[in-house]
Amino acid sequence: MKLAFLITAHNDPAQLRRLILSLPSGSGFFVHIDAKSDLSSFTGIDQLPNVHFCRRRINVMWGSYSQMESQIVLLREAVESSDHYDYFVSVSGLDYPLWSNAHILNFFSRYQGIEFIHGIRLDQQGERSQLYRHHRPFNHLYFRYGSLGSKLRVALREIFYAVGIRKPLSFMAQGQQYHVYKGSSWWAITRDLAESVLSHWYKDKAYRGFFHDFFGPDETFIHTIVFNTAFRDRALPTPPTVERLEDLTPLTFIDYSHEIKILDEGDFDRLVASGKMFCRKIVSGKSDRLVRLIDEVRAKEDGRQSAADSTSKGRAR
Repeated sequence: MKLAFLITAHNDPAQLRRLILSLPSGSGFFVHIDAKSDLSSFTGIDQLPNVHFCRRRINVMWGSYSQMESQIVLLREAVESSDHYDYFVSVSGLDYPLWSNAHILNFFSRYQGIEFIHGIRLDQQGERSQLYRHHRPFNHLYFRYGSLGSKLRVALREIFYAVGIRKPLSFMAQGQQYHVYKGSSWWAITRDLAESVLSHWYKDKAYRGFFHDFFGPDETFIHTIVFNTAFRDRALPTPPTVERLEDLTPLTFIDYSHEIKILDEGDFDRLVASGKMFCRKIVSGKSDRLVRLIDEVRAKEDGRQSAADSTSKGRAR
């Protein structure tokens, strides 16, 4: 089982290094550093084993098309790598594993073929879907906050909504109808699905074009592919009741509260109880004690796994 970790980062180089060194050493680590960030502050991380910094860097703006662009940059570099990866795991640079590396590898081997992604159909969400009904003109273009272009974009969005022009939550592409599904941008997908995503991006202009003026395409582009095609049969069942965004995040513990909470040692018990593979948000200087506690649990888990493996080998003899 060979994993490719797709890491989006924009700050905290020390935490990014800590994350990479904590994960299975035989994996590939593909890192996208936001174009707004000073790349020199990440010097040396690209020299770690199996670490690849994306040559193309996107100026990422929250909720915009650029978030999906950065995911595609990561996915393409990993898929086209000379190494063959079985799973592509999307994480942020502020994530940290809760499971031991043996547990992570065994999990993906045991459930090989499953797409670890959730999705809800937006046109069945009532008032909760209203944010996605806004046309967002020029959402695929970068404008500095406060610039004339940025102000024009916001004004057009409000005008469209005021006169009753709504973004549809279904569309046609290549003769197929797609209903838009929403999930989380933190997932783990197979090579088959990764290649399908790249094909939709580069070869299906109608599909890709729908998301040009759509809110949060990083949480809808891939999910819409999955739940409108045969990949739906390989995806995790979506929880019957989805009240919070964390309900759509299958592998990562995130406390969204008012904003994403910076986790500390006070969160340790609920992280362990969550059963999730990763947690976010881990910040250098604020989460260090928590990381030490997590590392102790991971080391014990690795020790138990090694003992179990030795017992199995002894019985085999």
